[in-house]
Amino acid sequence: MKKPNGLILWQGPSRIDGAPIVAIVVGLEDASTNSKTGAMLQTYILRADIAPTDAIAIGADASICGDCPHRGDGTGKGRTCYVNVGQGALSVYRAFLRGNYPMATDAQARLAGTKRVVRLGTYGDPAAVPVAVWENLTADAVAHTGYTHAWRGIGSGYAHLLMASADSVADKVAAMAAGFRTFRVVLRGESARLPGEAICPASAEAGKKLTCIECKACNGTATNRKASIVIQAHGGTAVMANVRRLVAA
Repeated sequence: MKKPNGLILWQGPSRIDGAPIVAIVVGLEDASTNSKTGAMLQTYILRADIAPTDAIAIGADASICGDCPHRGDGTGKGRTCYVNVGQGALSVYRAFLRGNYPMATDAQARLAGTKRVVRLGTYGDPAAVPVAVWENLTADAVAHTGYTHAWRGIGSGYAHLLMASADSVADKVAAMAAGFRTFRVVLRGESARLPGEAICPASAEAGKKLTCIECKACNGTATNRKASIVIQAHGGTAVMANVRRLVAA
């Protein structure tokens, strides 16, 4: 029998709004082919009762994304998130409905992450899930990466695991004061790096020198690296962000 490519790490009420969500790790057998991250284990935080594409259309994605500014207006409009939910996230959700992913014990989840590099929140904010779930998955991992927009609220206790997603210099200053390292996104043409920041080596502006699995810098404060990370907005995020800036001007 073929081994499952994923496991259910946890299923229960969202820490954001109490709605039913599920956290799934995939890539146990078939490694990710993402060219930016490399072959990391990927984790998806999804509504357990609604397809992710439908959740976006009715605003139910707030259960797994919180008040992330890249969600859009709650109807799918104005969305600047880099995740193409109709591909990976929807595929994982459908496999979940088919029963392709068994529920993992704590020991099985820890084993899944052993000697691997793990991406926390391929889709969804990891702070929607109890921190112990991620601590267990990454306990014996080589490294992990992860980000949260909820650093002001429910993600405040996740600084050891996650980078604070910062969309402005003010965000960066506030998040660092709260004990986080930051991952800051700037618009194209804006000054890219501030003192204490390093340009993301997987970015186009850095020449894509390293993949995330090679770099491993975005792992919160659980690292000997002190610099925070900055990257220029790219893809649909860059286009929409520049449109918003022009409209506001």
